[in-house]
Amino acid sequence: MYKIRLGGTSEFVSEIDPTYARCFPPGKVEFVVGCDNPSALVYKTYEEAKAASDEVGNIEGFHTSIEKHE
Repeated sequence: MYKIRLGGTSEFVSEIDPTYARCFPPGKVEFVVGCDNPSALVYKTYEEAKAASDEVGNIEGFHTSIEKHE
């Protein structure tokens, strides 16, 4: 299992909505504090997490890291 951390923080991705149109360019990313937060998104494979991390970069331009969690 993998989670996506906002670079240099204790915040993890809790929502990615690339179709969110209330801002320009479209898209929205939300974060929660703590890797044990139940709202943090969990990805089964590294490939899924990498695709999600790339989407965060496309929407917000934030640096993220992918972390393995048991």
